[in-house]
Formats: sequence, structure tokens, C-alpha cells
Amino acid sequence: MTEFQVQGIKVGNVEEFRWRFMDALIRLDMSLRVGDKVQIVGPDTDFRQTIRQIRVYHEKVKRGKPGQRVWVPVEEHVRPGDAVVVISRPEEGPRQRLGSA
Repeated sequence: MTEFQVQGIKVGNVEEFRWRFMDALIRLDMSLRVGDKVQIVGPDTDFRQTIRQIRVYHEKVKRGKPGQRVWVPVEEHVRPGDAVVVISRPEEGPRQRLGSA
């Protein structure tokens, strides 16, 4: 397994990607919020984006909880197994710790 140089807290993994809608199904191990800046990394994936929408079933929510599977629009192609890492939260700023999230 490849190790990636990412600063932040891993919140889940991509399970599925839909080209048509450019969204990813993510299984969450920790919470994910609208507004979080994330880095999605894998063997062929490495980009950052801000989470602008989270859907659970067909309902928009502001936060995904641990154990949930959520759909998130993504800006680039992602692959099953890619890690989703929160690198900053709006109220924390980019250089503050995420361990207390």
C-alpha cells in the first residue's frame, strides 16, 4: 500500500463513483460537514476541494455522521478505495488541529 503525504484527518473512503453525476459514494468513519476542505488521495488520485453538498439517501444534509454512506459531488474522477481526508474546517482555518472535530 502506498503512503501519501497528507496533513489532516481521514474521515472515510470512496466506495463508488458516478461519471454521469460526478459524485462519489463515501463510507464515513468520522463526520464530514458542508464547508470542509478535503483532499482525496489514492494511487491515481490527488486533489483538493471544498465540500459543497452532502446527500444521505436523496436528502441534502449539512453533516454526514460516522457509519453513514453519503453522496458528495466531486470535481475530479475518484476511485473506490481512495481516502477522503479533511484538511481544514471553516471555523478552524487551514493550520489548526482537526483532532478535536
